[in-house]
Formats: sequence, structure tokens, C-alpha cells
Amino acid sequence: MSILEKIRALELPKNEFVVMGSAILDIKGIRKAEDLDIIVTEELFEDFKKSPAWEYKSKIGTLGGVKVESLGNHDGASLYKYIYGGGDIDFFRNHQNRIEEIDGICFVSLSNLLEVKTSSWDRDKDKEDAKLIKDYLAKKERSHYIP
Repeated sequence: MSILEKIRALELPKNEFVVMGSAILDIKGIRKAEDLDIIVTEELFEDFKKSPAWEYKSKIGTLGGVKVESLGNHDGASLYKYIYGGGDIDFFRNHQNRIEEIDGICFVSLSNLLEVKTSSWDRDKDKEDAKLIKDYLAKKERSHYIP
């Protein structure tokens, strides 16, 4: 199942979520995503938090957010109320340069993801992703084509 199919299978209301993390890397062919991270409105988060199909996690370490994880049909999917050091969904919705719409779904833009991975997170996988994103953007710039 593709990333887009996995997102659509969640049946989330269109204006109440933004897909974060490695999903955009997968869509752009940079690398495969191992999981699906989505930031949602507070109301939607509270609804999922009460669902028996999802498990509530009160804290997610250095990422600085709270999340619910799927317990079954949507394996690998996590929904967040806030992340990136405390930013909520409006952090993205109110700044169009922070998101990129692909096939009707809003994703955290590559440039915003790069900023977060180089300034907020210090994990090895984030350093590798930052390198991959920089290489991808440089290649696009050299070809004078930006999708």
C-alpha cells in the first residue's frame, strides 16, 4: 500500500491534519518511509485518544509531543497533537511555505522538514535524512525544475 493509500485509509477530515516526517521523502522517491506521522487538530486527537483501536502515549521523548499509535489496521501510523518542540497544526496551516499539497493531501514541506531535522533533532536518522533532502534539493535546483 502506498503512503497516499495509507493516509486515505485513515479517513481523516481534509483540513484537520498535516502529514509530517518521512512520508514526503517516500512520495518524492528519496527513501522509503518506515512509519506514518500525522499532526492533527486537538479535537481530532482527543477523538482518537478515546478510541480502543489506538493507544495513547503521553510523551514522545525529545520530539516534545503527545501521540496516539494505531493498534491494528493502521500499523505504523501515529497521530500527534503537537510536535517540533511544541508546534501544533496551526504552525503549518497558517504558513503556506511550511506545507506542500500533493494529490490533495498536505505534507510538511521538504524545506521545513530539513529545517527541523537540522535545528531541532540530533538523531543519526535525522542527520542522514537532512543529507538526503539537501542532495535532492540541490539536484532539483541544478535541473532548474522544482515540482
